[in-house]
Amino acid sequence: MKKPSGQRRALIERMKELHCLYDISKLFSHRSLSLGRLLREIIRVIPKAWQYPERTGVRLCYGGREYRSQNYSPRSTALRESIEVGKRPRGFVEVSCLEGGSRPARAMFLQEEKQLLKAIAELLGAIIEKKEAEISLRRTTHELREQAAELQNKNIALKEIISQVELERKALQDQMRMNIELTVLPLLSKMQGSETPPEDWKTYLHVVRQNLEDVTSSFSSKVSDERVRLSPREVEVCNLIRNGLSNKQIAELMRISLLTVERHRHNIRKKLGIDNEKVNLSSFLRYELG
Repeated sequence: MKKPSGQRRALIERMKELHCLYDISKLFSHRSLSLGRLLREIIRVIPKAWQYPERTGVRLCYGGREYRSQNYSPRSTALRESIEVGKRPRGFVEVSCLEGGSRPARAMFLQEEKQLLKAIAELLGAIIEKKEAEISLRRTTHELREQAAELQNKNIALKEIISQVELERKALQDQMRMNIELTVLPLLSKMQGSETPPEDWKTYLHVVRQNLEDVTSSFSSKVSDERVRLSPREVEVCNLIRNGLSNKQIAELMRISLLTVERHRHNIRKKLGIDNEKVNLSSFLRYELG
């Protein structure tokens, strides 16, 4: 078989080199390949561009990892080029050729192959830089999505908290309004009445002040509960008992008999479900209902 001429052979070698660079670029276009898988595929492509592909081996080191072709031998003659990423050496690519035949070791590589290896190293640096940028972008995008989802969950939780605070605020407003209507305003009305002697004002003012200090308590809502069914008069007596007034003081203040006060106390205990228990009514009204 007739051997190709020197010019034709040189053209074939240049074509192989161009195919090598094209195949490496084409591999990079497969975005689904991880960086490790991409580098393993590249070392399979490189030997095809050398004049003795069956005797050519490749070693690529990057990021603390090493990738070798099947027939790479550390004892063979080798060319090496540094891989730079962002103008900093980050690894190297090495092409070895097993010695054979009559050719001396220095003749194993063509000058064009040395230039090709330099071009491959530069291409690898650009590919790795872009690949790492893609990986970083995907990681950042994933983190941003997680942060967005977390922020959305926090917004939902915040809305629930705000809603709960609003409900509690409204409940507190209603509680304060009810306490004032049931325990403060009636006493102020009595004080304004002409039938209330001035000597009773001091007692009324003490009770009003005490009720204002306890304006956020749940006393009014509990004693006015439909299930308890206390009468307005009994609520008034409850308010005075809760503030520490004795039966005698209540009788004098409300202009009723002592017996009537005792009857109110009995009915209140019965409606509150403590008529058969040894429980101090004043303490119960203040600490259990307040």
